[in-house]
Amino acid sequence: MHSVLSTPVEVDDRKVGDIVRDLVHDVGRLVKDEIDLAKTELGDNARRVRAAAGVLAIAGVVGLFAAACLIAAGIAALALVLPLWLAALLPGAGLAIIAGGAFLVGRKKLQQVDLAPRRTITTLKEDMEWAKQRT
Repeated sequence: MHSVLSTPVEVDDRKVGDIVRDLVHDVGRLVKDEIDLAKTELGDNARRVRAAAGVLAIAGVVGLFAAACLIAAGIAALALVLPLWLAALLPGAGLAIIAGGAFLVGRKKLQQVDLAPRRTITTLKEDMEWAKQRT
């Protein structure tokens, strides 16, 4: 039968100053690592935002062309009252549909981006626990 007293106990022979110095060094390294992780996460999020913004920009440009065609259709319909307005209206409507689809895709992509650095928050909590245990 093993007794608790027979189990070897680890004793830290270092001086208090050495322990504090090591703790300060370790905490400093952890803070630097957390900053690096936050930079990485924020960079990833920025890339996703740029991609969503690009799709939204496409929606804006195509929407501008749709507006131009719809204006031309209105002018043609009013000025001539001939089937010419139909020739301008159809491309305008098609461009409007494309712009609407691109907008919806861009908005969905933008909504999927989580700007909070979740991994950094998790590891900061873990680091705080570690630091509490070390002290």
